[in-house]
Amino acid sequence: MAAVGVVQVHCPECDVVIPITMTAKSPTREGDTLIVNVEPDLTDAMAHVWTHDPTPW
Repeated sequence: MAAVGVVQVHCPECDVVIPITMTAKSPTREGDTLIVNVEPDLTDAMAHVWTHDPTPW
């Protein structure tokens, strides 16, 4: 698995830009079509969401 790029999301509550790394998974093949799966790593985004959670742990 290799990082292939980064997208960004903007938090409307605190005006912070959160980077999300995109990772390429192993390609598969269906007939003569090569399928490349790219998945986001949402760890940082989920951690940021928790900073706005009003419920104490």
